[in-house]
Amino acid sequence: MGFISSFSAPFLVSVALWPFASFLLTVPVLAMLYHRDNRLGFGAALSAYGTVLYAIGLLCFTLYPMPAEPAAYCATHHLTPQLDPVQFVADIRSDGVTAILQIVMNVVFFMPLGFIVRRVFRRHLPTALIGGFLASLMVETLQLTGLLGIFPCSYRLFDVDDLIWNTSGALIGYALALLFDRIFPQRQADTATVTQPGFVRRFIAFLIDYGLAMLCSLPIVIGGDALYTMATGERMGRIMLAGGALGSVGYAQLVMLAMLAVFELIIPWRRQGSTLGGSYTHMTCETKTRSGWRRAAFYAARFAVICCVVFGGDVRYSGLVVIAVLVFWFIRHRMPYDLI
Repeated sequence: MGFISSFSAPFLVSVALWPFASFLLTVPVLAMLYHRDNRLGFGAALSAYGTVLYAIGLLCFTLYPMPAEPAAYCATHHLTPQLDPVQFVADIRSDGVTAILQIVMNVVFFMPLGFIVRRVFRRHLPTALIGGFLASLMVETLQLTGLLGIFPCSYRLFDVDDLIWNTSGALIGYALALLFDRIFPQRQADTATVTQPGFVRRFIAFLIDYGLAMLCSLPIVIGGDALYTMATGERMGRIMLAGGALGSVGYAQLVMLAMLAVFELIIPWRRQGSTLGGSYTHMTCETKTRSGWRRAAFYAARFAVICCVVFGGDVRYSGLVVIAVLVFWFIRHRMPYDLI
């Protein structure tokens, strides 16, 4: 009980953060599901959320809680790696049921990983084997190094037996997924481009494009600011527009605006409405065939809404625009610019 009582708040904090962190990290998994299945049903969304929740939960349960008083704990505990692969035999002889339960839990904790590899990501046995081993090795290494030095000493035992049982659990989970596939076979995906995408698909595609725009903007912003500083001795700051009559805008915002124009205007214009994010999620933003001024007006209106979302406080009345668009979607299940 003394050992258990030395563990405190970190465990409770990690549990409290599970749903919020899982929600944020579910986006990449949802993108993968759209790419793989071209749809997102309730079961797929639940599996996506559960996948991320499991990953975070696995880390929390294996790494936390940490002793509340590091100095006192490290002074009285000196853990060395256990590298004997058959040590579990001696543990069972000495500890009995406790050792058996420890083995069972090591297996059970990694069974969902193998199941997810097969059922969610549709990978084969070698992926489950290697993935289970590497995930277990990562956890054991973090325990051995005290979270890579964040904690002053090793507060959990690095045990090679854990690697064996964890990997075995992943393989058992994979086998259960194969059985599950026989009972509930997965439907073959239709990879046709969706011309009437739902809100979630649009949002996921936008996040992909936004992330790409950010990645492309970052080196330009950093490089441009560095060159300007070398030439003038000052930071780039904000650039005045039209002698100040139109206010000012940050250099980083100008670069981001240019990148958004590339990813949300030029690319979809040349690819029948499919942005890079849209292509990955099998959708086009052009909900119907347009040409001439109608097509130009459609892209202009769509880009204006995107700018209101991205640049928020720097665009006058952007909040009202976003709210109006959301209300319109709630009523009509389409974007206002889709009517053009």
